[in-house]
Amino acid sequence: MVTLNLDKQTEIQFNKLLKFSGMNFSTLISSMMNYRIKELNKGIRNIELDFGNYERKYKMKTTEFYKRYSKGDFEDESESNDFMIWSGEYESYTEFQNELNQLQ
Repeated sequence: MVTLNLDKQTEIQFNKLLKFSGMNFSTLISSMMNYRIKELNKGIRNIELDFGNYERKYKMKTTEFYKRYSKGDFEDESESNDFMIWSGEYESYTEFQNELNQLQ
């Protein structure tokens, strides 16, 4: 059993959420977790599509790119915007994967 210590305002909001959803506590929490898992999976799929575009354009795998980018191997200003976005997406991808692994 889990005991939650909520401040009064949070307790009121949580009870409203329970009442509105028509679910009990366990079902609501499971539903929220399932929703988050679905959203993470969607985000991962979208990022993987972007990876494919970058990998074709620059003819290298994302993991190789990120390893080289992290070491500062790329200095060409004309590609820096793509590379900043690609590296940011890789970081988001790894964060999404980590969160997904923790939730499953």
